[in-house]
Amino acid sequence: MKRISYIVMSCLTLILAGSCTKDFDSINTDPTRGANIAPGQQLAAAAYYLTGGRETGYPNLYFFLPRAQYVTGSWGMRSGGKYIRNDFYNERMWEIFYGKSLKQLIDMLERSKNDADLTNYIAAGRILKAYIFSLMTDAYGDVPYSQAGVAYYEKIYTPKYDKQEDIYPDLIKELTEAAAQFDAGKQPLLNDIVFNGNVDRWKRLANSLRLRLGMRMSKVDAVAAAREVKAAVDAGVMTSADDNFKIIHENFGFPDLRGNGLSQAFHEESTFKYTIGTNNFVHYLKNQQDPRLSSFFINRDPDGEDITDLTGYISVTPGLYWWDNWGDFTAPNGRVIPHANKFCTINLPFTQLQASFLHMGFAEVQFLLAEAAARGWAGSNAQQFYHNGIRAAMKQLEMYPGMAAIPQAQVDAFVTAHPLPANDSTIKHINMQKWVALFPNGYEAFANQRRTGFPVLEAIEDVGTESETNKVPFRRLFYPGTEAFTNTVNYQDALQRIGGANDWLKPVWWDKQ
Repeated sequence: MKRISYIVMSCLTLILAGSCTKDFDSINTDPTRGANIAPGQQLAAAAYYLTGGRETGYPNLYFFLPRAQYVTGSWGMRSGGKYIRNDFYNERMWEIFYGKSLKQLIDMLERSKNDADLTNYIAAGRILKAYIFSLMTDAYGDVPYSQAGVAYYEKIYTPKYDKQEDIYPDLIKELTEAAAQFDAGKQPLLNDIVFNGNVDRWKRLANSLRLRLGMRMSKVDAVAAAREVKAAVDAGVMTSADDNFKIIHENFGFPDLRGNGLSQAFHEESTFKYTIGTNNFVHYLKNQQDPRLSSFFINRDPDGEDITDLTGYISVTPGLYWWDNWGDFTAPNGRVIPHANKFCTINLPFTQLQASFLHMGFAEVQFLLAEAAARGWAGSNAQQFYHNGIRAAMKQLEMYPGMAAIPQAQVDAFVTAHPLPANDSTIKHINMQKWVALFPNGYEAFANQRRTGFPVLEAIEDVGTESETNKVPFRRLFYPGTEAFTNTVNYQDALQRIGGANDWLKPVWWDKQ
């Protein structure tokens, strides 16, 4: 960890100090002006731009987490919780991932493609690039892909929008080829803030992402999904939490990119104080007698005293602001808890600036394997994978600074009390536990909810009749409005495929209910 922290500090200090930033911002116009940028620096920058800095946290906090019905309450969460359009939050992924992360990766790959000694950088770059594009297409649907980021090299300034059904096979191809491309005899990975140069973990990440993408196709093309899932499993996926794909962060607030972007967003205007558990999430945890409830949420009075025992994790209906339906709470002991202090809010370890962000973990992989086994696609012991996933999900909470470990006896008791039913509810049980395990990764929770239908979303309560969809959950993000002016022909072509309007109620290709 000290080694990785030093790499992060050194690379990000250069970026933030400006000695590297100037080159980073110019490379898409004239790469020769940044000729001295090492591939490892560009790889690290691309990874850090995923979750470093407050604006990277906005889509997750204000769209995806409330849309997956984990939390609600703050004003900004109206976007994902009440389905109200907010162009700034909506466009952060597009602006940051295309304008920063993918720009770095595509340029690094172009610079390195003719240097055989840089094979390992190329392989890692292809994997990270495939991951970022999977986030983009899962959120927006058809997006610029094959022609994206090559303005300088190929003079394509208005890239076409590739169809998602064409993007997915190519992402799988990239992951497959990249995993096989690593070469121990070539230059090792330096400045690798993901796996500290461990190429075996990069390979397992590639195969695990392939497993995720294969399962994503389960309803739109079950034959292809089964084929890709089995191939990914056979190639070797994550084997322990040591393989977790996470980006580490440092204890720095906005605007420093070293701080966790989601945490920085939590701290803006003390949003964490108004990030309340929804009925859907909290009631599920209560009904399952899940010991993680106290890991996710806490209730404090104005003096900071823990009063959760008095309030019993009071949650709110999805869609409500924290001030809606105003009324104090009288505890069983007679103490009156003011309305503003009666709700269970997010536990502070999740809001720490130095908290890592988990993009894909061993727990998620185990749930994917459980589903694969349940479907008869790969493996045979779905319950073992299911229980492995629950144990890993409970253990992974310890990555958040200050989080108390769940006692092993409680973990064992929960697993024993929750066998995996071998009936029509098998897939539901797997994905409900996966929902719990994914928190606070709203990107993947939003995607998995659309694919599986779990959790079943509760009807939102729309005080003030603000919802812009008549309370119908959105299925994608809007394309940025700037695309209508800067990439008009291709933008309009993409709109025609979804009925002619920039409509966030239209499902993406794999979203078949």
